[in-house]
Amino acid sequence: MTRHPLHAALASRALRFLSLTACLAVAVGWAGSPRLVTGRADQARPGAGSARAPDKALIVLIRAADWMGHEWSEDALRVGLQESGLEAGQDYELRTSSAQGDLATLPSLVDAALDAKARVIVTLQDATLQVAVRRVKSVPIVFHLLSDPFAAGAGTSDSSHLPNVTGVYSPGFGDPEQSRRIDLIRRIVPTARRIGVLFSPEEPYSVALKDRTAGAAERAGLQLIAVPVNGLGEIGAATRSLCARKADAIELFGNVAHSGFPELIKVARVCRVPVFSPAPFEVMQGAVASIFPDFAEGGVVAGKMIARILRGESPGAIPFYRLQTIKVAVNPDAAGKIGITVPPDVVKQADTVVGRPR
Repeated sequence: MTRHPLHAALASRALRFLSLTACLAVAVGWAGSPRLVTGRADQARPGAGSARAPDKALIVLIRAADWMGHEWSEDALRVGLQESGLEAGQDYELRTSSAQGDLATLPSLVDAALDAKARVIVTLQDATLQVAVRRVKSVPIVFHLLSDPFAAGAGTSDSSHLPNVTGVYSPGFGDPEQSRRIDLIRRIVPTARRIGVLFSPEEPYSVALKDRTAGAAERAGLQLIAVPVNGLGEIGAATRSLCARKADAIELFGNVAHSGFPELIKVARVCRVPVFSPAPFEVMQGAVASIFPDFAEGGVVAGKMIARILRGESPGAIPFYRLQTIKVAVNPDAAGKIGITVPPDVVKQADTVVGRPR
């Protein structure tokens, strides 16, 4: 499952997202007004209620939350479909919907996709897959942008899984034991003694990442301070709590925390505490650094999986794809504004440097 070279004839917005550097560059222009899509899957886009040609497959993409740059995940899927010979508007229609961090609405979004007679349901983020596995028994599901499909009940191994489910994942979002994440924090903030973590207690993968981060911090001789967030309205107070407890750096896991990142980073800047994130697009919003899997590669692979399913292949016969390529993004300017210098070797080794040329 390798990506083909880009062709000039495919100069669409989707293709600009194939490299993360391009993704981040485009995200700069969107930072002030990200596009949020809400509501029923069949109402997510203008004209979504119009009749489709009988031979045009409906693909419904459902997000648990909208993070900065979320459009890129859709674009990467389109590239995979296009490289498989399927054209948007001709061979398939892609509709999107989002819970916008309100996970209680995910069941209704999944049900709406079923009501719309989706040929394939694409689930982004762990919480979405968890709901879909419970409610969808025959329609094919392709997952992406998640850490642990097995915890969601999708299967027991890459080759042994539910007959209607396949997809792309990255354990620990590129860092299964969270040791590299802790190491990156220590390299950028060598005086750190306490690591603050915001997590979503309702999301099992978020709790698991928090627990693994606690283990990695303990092995490194650091203390972990974990604060739960159950809704967007709690983000500011939770971040101030970490500041008051003298956290030297903040990490975040879970859709609620990511959805509330603008408030989180605003408070952290006042406290002059650096924020680290597993979401590379949040480096554009002021996070100091991010370790993350190559989601661009994963999106293309997921798109090709969808194409195989639309051509008649069973999802059960398509093994899960585990992303192996791990990348680092850093933002020296964001660090400098709160009195921190990203070491030159970290900048040199980073895959993406935001805010200042190498």
